[in-house]
Amino acid sequence: MNRLTPSTRKVVRFLALLTAAFVLAACADNAPLDTRGDNLQGPEARDIESFLRWVLWIAYAVFFAVLGVTLYAWKNFRIKTEDYEDDEFPEQISHNNTLEIAWTAAPAILLAIIAIFTIGLHQSLNSNSENPITLDVADGAGGATTVEWEPEIVVVGQQWWWEYQYHFGDVDLVAQRVETLPNADITTATQMVIPVGMEIELEITSRDVIHSHWIPSLNGKRDAVPGRQSAPWKIQADEPGVYFGQCTEFCGLSHSRMRMQVVALPEAEFQEWVTAQMQGLELSPETAAYVAELEAGATVPPANAEQRAIDTFRTKCASCHVLDGVTDGIVARPEEQLVSGAAPNLTHFATRTTFAGGIRNVYETDTGEFNRNDIAQWLRDPASIKANFTEPVSETDSRLRGMPNLGLTTEEVDDLVSLLEMTAPQEGEFEMFEFIIEETGVE
Repeated sequence: MNRLTPSTRKVVRFLALLTAAFVLAACADNAPLDTRGDNLQGPEARDIESFLRWVLWIAYAVFFAVLGVTLYAWKNFRIKTEDYEDDEFPEQISHNNTLEIAWTAAPAILLAIIAIFTIGLHQSLNSNSENPITLDVADGAGGATTVEWEPEIVVVGQQWWWEYQYHFGDVDLVAQRVETLPNADITTATQMVIPVGMEIELEITSRDVIHSHWIPSLNGKRDAVPGRQSAPWKIQADEPGVYFGQCTEFCGLSHSRMRMQVVALPEAEFQEWVTAQMQGLELSPETAAYVAELEAGATVPPANAEQRAIDTFRTKCASCHVLDGVTDGIVARPEEQLVSGAAPNLTHFATRTTFAGGIRNVYETDTGEFNRNDIAQWLRDPASIKANFTEPVSETDSRLRGMPNLGLTTEEVDDLVSLLEMTAPQEGEFEMFEFIIEETGVE
């Protein structure tokens, strides 16, 4: 170090500090997106981690073997220029057939072995097994019917949130594009709920650009490509809990803020969740009559804050969003407003615990109270929470990306927040809900 100039020493110190900073930044204790160790709760994730561990040990061995040979050659065969005259050429070693065959064949054999296990892992990750589950689902006539559901969920990426569709009928999810699928029995945003211990097949696609779905605790990532359904991907959670994920394909301004969660519940609690999700929003008799009059085409002034909120939602939000019981008679046409052609279904907004692509909490994590402040801010000025490219695509294409600023008044925002709060589970309707609130908080 003493032989280095002062400026060189500064550069060396800077590089050392920079390297230390990178190493320390990579360290985290119990990080939600950790892909190693005890955080893995699915058989696919553990298979990937086990395979990676062995490949890393092989890589370490190769690295140190090459380094050892390099150091040995440097020590024993290095040439000191002072030992030779200017016109004298050092003695040459032409070749060694045995060594050359060895260092050519050994890596080829090693890579072939790794390739065999890699192909085996890929086949395992892309294979599916049947494990139907018996569910009671609403029949659309006020009753319920029992179905055998092979756990299969359509996953749709769009700027900048994830949609999860549950179809309990006899629907071929693989053969159809998402735009042509019938209306799902349950549609959620940001959070996917699954039964514990069951293999869940995921049909992954996109409506706008390429995204990538990644729940590291349960499996690796799978790209969501517009116009194409992926080969069935799968996840399985061994224990009840909440497993965090992140879009891993750059997809625009808010790519880093396009997150998701998987909530794994015991089978009985999953049935409770299904039952709650298939029920509409309960309105007071007076408000239900008010909505019926609006649906019939009558012009009726709202009589209270709840009816004001419904009037605001129908006139300013229903062009993109659906809220069953409130937007009855209105056909949402998000494809005319948004590049993705879709907006979250808000019928059960408050049964989810995150919003805005999974970056804000619907409930205060310390008190469990409805997070009115953040939700109001999102309605008032979405760009202050999450970057949305809200300018039209072009002069001839007026569609937007992300949640636009609707210019809502303070009264309209307050009314809409109260309306969204009404979508929360009623007392005793979904017993695991308090557990989900506690476990799903985001920072």
